[in-house]
Amino acid sequence: MSEPKACVGQPDFSTTPGIPKDEDGVVFAAPWEAKAFALVIQLHQEGRFAWQEWVDALSGEIAADATRHPHTPYYELWLAAAEKLVSGKGLLAAEALQSTRAALSSGQPGADHDHDHDHDHHHDHHHH
Repeated sequence: MSEPKACVGQPDFSTTPGIPKDEDGVVFAAPWEAKAFALVIQLHQEGRFAWQEWVDALSGEIAADATRHPHTPYYELWLAAAEKLVSGKGLLAAEALQSTRAALSSGQPGADHDHDHDHDHHHDHHHH
């Protein structure tokens, strides 16, 4: 009997460097990570790039990040690698990536809310 052909849906994640996963599969720390992940899978499924090209691009980002402190979050490296890959191929997806990335930076809870609000708090003191 011949093996059923693997659907194009799921690339071979075992070749993907550093991907966070457990026994159930890939794990995400935040919803935007799942979006970044899905975007790359979608581009791959549309035939925009071969999975090995993606792995090479991501490996490059991870290698570049190894010297940075603090390290860049993993899925930000995904987006950076995807941006380079699609812009290198002149694909329209770069725009989709930029809007995804913009949504990420504005949509991350706590990203810009944990600084001290020391600006004019005197307005809530009641004058008697």
